[in-house]
Amino acid sequence: MAFHVLRQGGSVLKRVRVLLADEHPPLLHHLSALLSDDFCIVGAVSDGKSLLTTALKLQPQVIISDIDMPIMNGLEAVRQVKALLPDIKVIFLSNHKEQEYVAAAFSAGASAFLSKVGRRNLRGRLRAIIRDLHAAPLERYAGHSLFKLDTWMPNEKGAA
Repeated sequence: MAFHVLRQGGSVLKRVRVLLADEHPPLLHHLSALLSDDFCIVGAVSDGKSLLTTALKLQPQVIISDIDMPIMNGLEAVRQVKALLPDIKVIFLSNHKEQEYVAAAFSAGASAFLSKVGRRNLRGRLRAIIRDLHAAPLERYAGHSLFKLDTWMPNEKGAA
């Protein structure tokens, strides 16, 4: 797996390579701005077919994808990416909070699922998830609370 290497004060920092996918360009720009200080954003795409082709070309370590995208939805794109590049970690970031979408995301190969709705500190949550997924094998978390709906998507009544 390739890293983007950054030299800082004589030390070498390895940065995780991240590909962003969402049909809304303003959100792609926002995510890139939020994460670019900590991770190497290798690309941003706005449809599922581009997600598939770009992932195969650039081979990121992490994909952050929406479910709803034109041409090919994010679920199908991720399913195809994971079939060809099974080591890529995928975080779905979606407006959907319904259990059937969460289940479909994990069935497609998601490592994590976050709701776009009513969430605070998106940068901090994404940073923690990416670093945690990258630092430890996925099997470490199988059956643990990280993948439970109530942990990834807590009730956020009153959250602004």
